[in-house]
Amino acid sequence: MSASSSADSLSEKTDAQLLFLAQHPELYHADLVTAARRELRRRSISPDPPAPAPLPRETYILPYEEEHEPSFWQRPAPWITLLAVLLIGGVLYWNNTKAKAAQDLAAQQEQEGPIELKSVEILRIPAFDSLTRTQIAQEMRQLSPTQRTEDTTATRKYKLLATRYWNAENQSVYLLDWLQKPNANRAMASQATVVIEEWRRLTKALVYDHGLTPVLAERMNVMRGAAYLRIETLQEINRHFQNKQSILDPDIISLSDSAAHISESFLSRQKWNDRLQRAKFFPPPPPRYKRV
Repeated sequence: MSASSSADSLSEKTDAQLLFLAQHPELYHADLVTAARRELRRRSISPDPPAPAPLPRETYILPYEEEHEPSFWQRPAPWITLLAVLLIGGVLYWNNTKAKAAQDLAAQQEQEGPIELKSVEILRIPAFDSLTRTQIAQEMRQLSPTQRTEDTTATRKYKLLATRYWNAENQSVYLLDWLQKPNANRAMASQATVVIEEWRRLTKALVYDHGLTPVLAERMNVMRGAAYLRIETLQEINRHFQNKQSILDPDIISLSDSAAHISESFLSRQKWNDRLQRAKFFPPPPPRYKRV
């Protein structure tokens, strides 16, 4: 089809048909659409679709809703006032309570008079380092020169173990002598647990083999038995103290005397030999040591 025939055919079409051609270019050939748009301009008609008319004002303006007045308890002012009143009331109450307590204390002090400072006796078992060194030196003199120099390492270890023995023994003797005094302070019996721990420093060390010579090992075995006697004695003292019973009784005195005889034997060669002789015929009973 020629351009003139195409133009003639378009001139015969109505405005509506030309607008459809111009506004639907995807359905027709591009030349035909261009010619249709040209014909519409010749007829003074815009080939473009008309712009949509604006919506009426009432379609995009939200309707006015009357705001409701908040209730009394929804306003912040009442709550702020209430909190302020509570705060002021709490401060006034605390000040009044503090002032009343100060007045009561002043009145009580005025009635009781000036406060008297009372001295409190501090019950404590002293250390016996100097005495312990003297006892170990005396103990070593009971041994022959050969026994002392047979094994210097074993002798040194024995002295360390003997130091623990004599420290605990001297504290035990001090405590028992104190408790046997007339009008002795019962509170001193509370130190029994302290002395028990001193004895346990020795018994814990004796669970190991220290490689002592036979003579020193025999003396240390006797010390072990004495330690169990002392621990049992001190446990009974502590039990009587906790139960508010008489601190000392015949059984406690008997246990204490047995342990004291052992310590005396370490410092006297004659008593040591007598002890060994008795042990051959009357072996000592097993200790009744128990933990509390």
